[in-house]
Order: sequence, then C-alpha cells, then structure tokens
Amino acid sequence: METKHTPGPWSYWSGYNHVDKIEAQVTAEDGDIVIASYNHLIAEGEANAKLMAMSPQLLLAIVDAMTIFRGLVDVMPVLRERVEAYDNLIAKATA
Repeated sequence: METKHTPGPWSYWSGYNHVDKIEAQVTAEDGDIVIASYNHLIAEGEANAKLMAMSPQLLLAIVDAMTIFRGLVDVMPVLRERVEAYDNLIAKATA
C-alpha cells in the first residue's frame, strides 16, 4: 500500500518541552515530529493526540482485516457493501 503520510510507528510524548514550547508531540520512529502539540484546553486533547499516534498501526490493521473480508465476500455477499465502504475510507485516509 502506497501512502503519503509519515510512515509509522509513531510515538506519543506528553510533558513540556522548554526549547520548542510545546506540551506534547507525536513523533515518527526516526524522531521527526509528526504533530507538534495538542489543544490542552479541551478535555479530549490528550486522548486525541494518543489516537493520532496510533493511526499508522490502526491503518495497517484495517488494511489487513480488509484482505480477509475481501476473501469472504464470495461466501458472504452481505459483506460486499461493507468492504466497498471500508475500501473507500482507506482510500480517503491515504489520498
């Protein structure tokens, strides 16, 4: 699967970085900052950052699951609509 985003895995760090004056960051495996901060003024800010940090791994898991579902469409045609919908979501996420 070809993607345009920074390859995973990503990591989440919380704290205060006095040099960059940020409160959290999501970094790539090589240490590059993917997301530099989160909105600490909303209760969901930290949870949002953690979810973002897991997104490359979640995408790979979904792509893997879709391979299995595509193989089941012939024996379970009811899955066809779901497979198409999820394929469209994956395409949007990786465009």
